[in-house]
Amino acid sequence: MKIVKLIPIIVLIAALGIGGYLLTMHGKDAVSMAALKKEGVLTIDTVNSSFEGQAGKLSSVKVIEEQRVKKGQVLMTLDTNDIDLQIKGIKEQMSQVDVQISQARSSLTSQSNKLAEQEANAKLNIQAAQLAETQVNQGARAEDITSQEIAVDSAKKSVEIANNSVTSAQTAVSAAQQAADFAQTSFDRNKSLFDNGLATQASVDSAQNAVDTANKQLQSAQDQLATAQKQVELTGNQVKAQETALEKMKNGATAEDREQASLKVAQAQQALKQIQQGQEDIGNGKYNIELLQKQKDSLQINLDTLNVQKNRRVLKAAVDGKVTRVVPKVGENVSAGTPVVVIETGKLYYDLYVGEENIKTFKAGAKVKTDVISLNKDVQGTVRYITSAPQYAALRMSREKGQADTTSFIVRVDVKRTSELLPGMTVEVLTNESNN
Repeated sequence: MKIVKLIPIIVLIAALGIGGYLLTMHGKDAVSMAALKKEGVLTIDTVNSSFEGQAGKLSSVKVIEEQRVKKGQVLMTLDTNDIDLQIKGIKEQMSQVDVQISQARSSLTSQSNKLAEQEANAKLNIQAAQLAETQVNQGARAEDITSQEIAVDSAKKSVEIANNSVTSAQTAVSAAQQAADFAQTSFDRNKSLFDNGLATQASVDSAQNAVDTANKQLQSAQDQLATAQKQVELTGNQVKAQETALEKMKNGATAEDREQASLKVAQAQQALKQIQQGQEDIGNGKYNIELLQKQKDSLQINLDTLNVQKNRRVLKAAVDGKVTRVVPKVGENVSAGTPVVVIETGKLYYDLYVGEENIKTFKAGAKVKTDVISLNKDVQGTVRYITSAPQYAALRMSREKGQADTTSFIVRVDVKRTSELLPGMTVEVLTNESNN
């Protein structure tokens, strides 16, 4: 009985002894050890694939669960009929704008060339009108009068030649008339003999051919005579015109002549101004082409946007890995940004919740000595990133460890996967060890 009563006392003494021992071990009691040791669970890294900014009906699913995929491999596609119609419409609009631009440029080029030619001619007309005005005001020069006298003499000689041609033509008509009369007489005689049975039909036909030929020659001679007579008339008019010009040159220009010369200069200058004003139309044409080009550029932006949207309706694998989940089925509507395919990357990581008093021992990219408890071995990890933990996590962790409320941080550590390491294994990290 005495021994039974002593057991509680012995247990209390042992507890106090163990507690004292722990206190003597540099303060490593249960609370301190909780702060020093951090545990995590190995987790397989996954990528949630979704359609970026696109929603619609699922038209095809190219993968199944457990299938291994490569980065860039097509996973799913959304229906693109609506976008295809929009793209087709914009392309047709761009083709129409191209035609309008081509027509506008062609018209502008033709108009520019025409104006340039008209401007050159207008300048020449101005020079000619100014020269003529100068000559009218200054009067004819001696050499010009001499030249005009020669022109009068030449015109008179042309009249003489034309008169000679008339004389020759009259002679030819007279000879042709005689030949025609003779041929007719010969025909009449042969016809009479034939009618009396004294001549053959061949002789009559020959006489008739002679009559026809003679008449044609007579008509030709008469035509030549008429032409010669008309030429006499024309050359006579030329003589009068040349003589009038000569007389005018000798007498000098009249007031009316000077006024007419000045008016022609003004008309030529006004024509040049109108042509130059047409250059404004050229400028407007260029502006219209620029507007059409801007319209095409705007359509090109819309087309590029639609092509981007169409490309985003084809979901491709972002990484190499294994498909672990395919959410929707063909024909279902998919919302933008909703995960539709989950891919395991094959990489392992674990998360640690570390208080602010220990976070200084971790840095992004630093190596972390990791103890895999189930394998009883250490592996090396690499800190991927450090971020502030949610508020509820900070409160929970601090209360579990019996500490005052402090901010916690999530430290994600990547671990190179081996055949021994499996998702779900527990790992442990000592936060008071150097991790640099």
